Amino acid sequence: MDTSDRSARGAAMAFDVAFAVAALLGTAFTAYMISDSWGGGYAVPDTAVAAVVSLLALGRRTNRTWTAVAGLAVVAMAVLGSQVADLPQEPSPIASLALAVLIGSALRHLPATPGRGIAAGGLAVILACWVTGGFRAVAVLGTLAWLAAVTVGASMRGLDAGRRVAAERRRAAEEANRQWDPSRGLVDGHSGKRRGSQQG
Repeated sequence: MDTSDRSARGAAMAFDVAFAVAALLGTAFTAYMISDSWGGGYAVPDTAVAAVVSLLALGRRTNRTWTAVAGLAVVAMAVLGSQVADLPQEPSPIASLALAVLIGSALRHLPATPGRGIAAGGLAVILACWVTGGFRAVAVLGTLAWLAAVTVGASMRGLDAGRRVAAERRRAAEEANRQWDPSRGLVDGHSGKRRGSQQG
């Protein structure tokens, strides 16, 4: 493992820790706010959705496709359920954040077609949030989270591609240097001169 690999793993671990802390604190704060305005029982579905999608985001490296699909399905059902059962609008800010992590990760690491499909699924969920809940802070935050996920995921994908190209060029240059050894050429040249002088 080289230095770049260790740095990437360290950055990924730090991101996951920061996300876990933000998800825990944000879910607790949202539950308190819902309990205060709607009543304690209304906070349970919102907390459950946020917890499930956050766990999927933390476990995204096991299978980036299926964790993202599962997150989209959970949030989509939550959006529809909040409308049918007259619950607080979904997705909550933490569920939107967790879904953004899943979408951004899919766009960065998956092949182009499934990555774009997952991003399109996220957009469909956000549009459903607007249609069912109208112009509210929850819908605005969800939209901003989706936009951030698409922007960051696509940008990181481009940076990764650039790093891979640079790494391939370095490996090609190193291989060329190994195949052409100047010292060997000099030795062969001197030995050739010696053989020529002896024959003369």
